[in-house]
Amino acid sequence: MGTELTAQTLTVTVTEALAVDHANGSTNDIDFAQTYTHTYGSIANVSKRIIKLANTNLTEIATLGSDTADGAFVRADIKYIRVTNLDSSDTLQVGLDDEASDAAYVEVAADSSIIFTGTKCEGDNGGSTLDNATALKVKGSANQQLELFIASV
Repeated sequence: MGTELTAQTLTVTVTEALAVDHANGSTNDIDFAQTYTHTYGSIANVSKRIIKLANTNLTEIATLGSDTADGAFVRADIKYIRVTNLDSSDTLQVGLDDEASDAAYVEVAADSSIIFTGTKCEGDNGGSTLDNATALKVKGSANQQLELFIASV
């Protein structure tokens, strides 16, 4: 008999640390530090991969669907996606698109991450609205590396 995994809560903490020099003679720094904590319950499935891009083409790094056919992630079950650009100098385009050519892409700076908390976003590339993304895609430099982390129920 196999061991069954028990769903747990994913906790993500984002810390912003910034002290700006005020140099007014008595108080030198103005503190803008903040910490945000987000929790995602019932996480039972996690995928974490390092991906090396073969070329500069738009590359699908995750397929999203209504079931797990052909290795797709179940769109409705995804609670958290993080894509981290591991390159120290080149930017990375990251986005979601659907079969109707609707797309929403952002540029992720070197050594930075983007977080998606679901698979719906607004965008337009000749279609109507990107409501049910079918793919997570990236575009960067040849041999550029990134990390993909997906958590779902």
